Amino acid sequence: MTKRNPVIWWLELVLKLGMLTVGFLQASSLTFGQPIISVFLWPTLLLGGGLLLYRVWHWREYVSSSGFWLLFLFCLSYVVSAAVNIQYGWYSNLRTWVWMVFLMFLLYCYREKEPKEYEESQYRIVTYFYLICGAILTISSFYFLLIGYEKTFFVESGPVYYIGFKWGRLYGAYWDPNIGALLCCVSILLSLGLIQKGKPVWWKILLGINIMLELLYIAFSDSRAGHLCVSIGVAVYILLYLWPRRKKWIAMIAMVGMAVVMWFAVEGIQQTYNIIMIQEKISLEEECPDLSEESWHEGENRPPEEFSPGEELIGREEDYAQDISNRRFDIWKSAIEIFARSPILGIGHENVLVYVEQNLPDSYLITNDHMKFSSMHNIFFDILVGQGAVGEIIFLLAGVLFAIRIIRGWSQIRSQSSERSTMYIAQFTILAILVVAGCVMTEIIYVSSPMSSMFWLSLGRLVKQASEPVEEGESQHAESFERIGSRV
Repeated sequence: MTKRNPVIWWLELVLKLGMLTVGFLQASSLTFGQPIISVFLWPTLLLGGGLLLYRVWHWREYVSSSGFWLLFLFCLSYVVSAAVNIQYGWYSNLRTWVWMVFLMFLLYCYREKEPKEYEESQYRIVTYFYLICGAILTISSFYFLLIGYEKTFFVESGPVYYIGFKWGRLYGAYWDPNIGALLCCVSILLSLGLIQKGKPVWWKILLGINIMLELLYIAFSDSRAGHLCVSIGVAVYILLYLWPRRKKWIAMIAMVGMAVVMWFAVEGIQQTYNIIMIQEKISLEEECPDLSEESWHEGENRPPEEFSPGEELIGREEDYAQDISNRRFDIWKSAIEIFARSPILGIGHENVLVYVEQNLPDSYLITNDHMKFSSMHNIFFDILVGQGAVGEIIFLLAGVLFAIRIIRGWSQIRSQSSERSTMYIAQFTILAILVVAGCVMTEIIYVSSPMSSMFWLSLGRLVKQASEPVEEGESQHAESFERIGSRV
């Protein structure tokens, strides 16, 4: 069994927590674009650079990671695309590339004969940290809703951002409700993975409360991506949990039933809230008949004691009346136009706006009436635009390889999981929903979100377990790492 220096274990744990912290700070409207991000970003980058050099020095131990060379070629493709298009910019591309390298070669890559307790204990600590940070942001979001706090703010380039409840959606403490909803989906799946037999009742109650809290945010965010992902994620989780324990047809029916239940649970929360708000509005108008519709919405000429926060209804039906995709079809059409001009290597991921302004001045990305779009709102179109056909093919090949490795090694993954643990199911469902989410928003790569970090961590654990035979016995180091993780 391979031995490992405990100092490296601690440094890698700090790096993972640092990357998650940066991701949470980026996801929150309270800290987005603020100097506090740099306080955590630069130490994380320095530590990650040091650990990357350590892995380069011991490259023979990590090169056996499944899909290593495909990931290497993908990152190389990014460098080539950025270099060929350096006239459009380089710093942003370098910054994005460094973070992508961290995700793939520090969070995903593993040592083949490393004891499973080494990563298992780290993953447990990272999971607790993710759940705590996510709960804090979600609780803050509902606090803003309850006190009626709203704020609009602007950044140097990009859309207008909101805090609180706005335009029929709960932004809360997230600058993008879709990001907040997806973050909550991952929290729900991690919470399900931690609900195990033998755990104390208070622990299960706490996780149950967290699940309900995150589900409420998904409903109030009115995020269709979050709505879809939580339905798919919980349904797949139930299927994989019941498959070896019940008859297959029972597992299939339970999966479909759970998908329906989760879908209508979100719908039910939204409709219940809207009915309550409508009834409150009717009651207030009966008490104060002189209040006009305009004063109702603007909160003018109303006694402070009669002002109720969160009076807008959940829903954005008017946004979808003319375009069910909410601008995505036009964005994807623009992506194809860019790809047609540079199909092999792309234009460099961070060069979209500069390239379009110089070469496609009539593109919808910059001529629409909403904002300038630098993201394709689809990870596959993002790669097609940024790295061309070369990057797209490499990425798809890597995805197929990982999927085959995990599916074929599923029984192996189950056998290596700790007794009563269902975390491996949560990890698989996290991968599934983030791929689904990647079809309508930029996730997995190119971003420093907490979800992308959890994606590559989960992928690394599953692929490693699927690739290795079960070995008898544990090393002294493995026992010590397990004890460290169990204390937290």
